[in-house]
Amino acid sequence: MDGQFLVDSLAMLWVPAIVILMLSTIAGRWVVLGKMGRRRWAAIIPVFSTWEVCSGDSGNRALCVVASIASAAQLLSVLLGLGRYYESQWLAALFLALWFVTQLVVSERLARAFGAAPSYAYAVGLVLLPYVGYPLLVAENKVYLGPVDGASA
Repeated sequence: MDGQFLVDSLAMLWVPAIVILMLSTIAGRWVVLGKMGRRRWAAIIPVFSTWEVCSGDSGNRALCVVASIASAAQLLSVLLGLGRYYESQWLAALFLALWFVTQLVVSERLARAFGAAPSYAYAVGLVLLPYVGYPLLVAENKVYLGPVDGASA
């Protein structure tokens, strides 16, 4: 057995699994955006999806801008391979930390907007396991209560 056969076998197993997880996340966000009265198709576009979710769960425009920029920076750092070289590892770590913090804040506001009781637990679930968190948020027949903090979207 050569090494290439093993690599091909693992790719045959992992690629469909990753596609299924991505589709589960997109489907969950699609339903969440629909319940919020936002554009459902935005669930397909990563940075715009962050903008739509953020602007739907809070009227805080500054938070939406920072969260969208953090998502774009993280996406670009992954696509460009930042962190592969020693000189750019700090930049990739900074983008990841900024993305993680902003996503926690946005996800916590989203959980509160849907009336999820332990909103911090839902926030961690939505960030770390979005393919479980989003379908769970919509499968429990939660109703969108509107933007948090009394802001209007």
